[in-house]
Amino acid sequence: MNGSESSGYRAASGASSAYSNRVYEYTPAPGQFINETNTGGFTGSESTREAAVEYASKRIAKQSYVSLGSFGGYIIVGFDHSIQNKGGYDFAIQGNAFDSSNEPGIVWVMQDVNGNGLPDDEWYELRGSEYDNAETIRGYKITYTRPAEADAPVAWSDNAGGSGTIDRVKEHTQAYYPEWLGERFTFEGTRLPDNIGKAGEKWTMEPFAWGYADNYSASDRTGMTNRLRISDAVTADGAPANLAQVDFIMVQTGVNAKAPLIGEVSTEVSGIGCYRTVTKKQ
Repeated sequence: MNGSESSGYRAASGASSAYSNRVYEYTPAPGQFINETNTGGFTGSESTREAAVEYASKRIAKQSYVSLGSFGGYIIVGFDHSIQNKGGYDFAIQGNAFDSSNEPGIVWVMQDVNGNGLPDDEWYELRGSEYDNAETIRGYKITYTRPAEADAPVAWSDNAGGSGTIDRVKEHTQAYYPEWLGERFTFEGTRLPDNIGKAGEKWTMEPFAWGYADNYSASDRTGMTNRLRISDAVTADGAPANLAQVDFIMVQTGVNAKAPLIGEVSTEVSGIGCYRTVTKKQ
């Protein structure tokens, strides 16, 4: 980590946006807000990847949430300038977490090393509080299968011998499986420990200490906004990535868990921006 400019660096100007200016990919896993035309904001006509990106772009532009669905679902955004590594908080992600409702998302970053303006270089995971937790699983893969009936639960199986379903929550009656994905779809990523708890008769989704999106942690209680550091980026073997700047950010649902009444844990994102530009703080 040094925060100095490296190859491909794009300086911010007075006209630069504080927030991401492009959604490159929106590939959610099945979930209760996918294809949902009420609070989810879908039109019901999103049947291609291009239409899904257009949907997510419009939602993010007005800072309305997009759901990433259950484990593995993700969104990739880019910026009109590089975000420098200053050693402190470099960017912020807005979600809809609150005290007992946390749906933590893993954050990944990429530097445009080849300079082609596309997120096709190497992704680096941001180390969060659960990175060294014995229950955290890296290289976790999960495959979802489209149900024969649109209103049926969505079955999944993983590479650890597990299986289960994404169950329906009664007020969400639409198909949970993304219309633009194939009959089976596999996601891969880092699986965080389950965060489902119970307070009396109420099911809760507990926060992690720091380093995740859509996570109302003690260190991040700043209006549903999580602050992240590029200096927490690590290589596949856990070593510091030492990135001078990043150009693309991916948020991915990191928990594979569910509870009665509240359904699956599904990360939501409503905005991603440069922390210093948004807050006017260094």
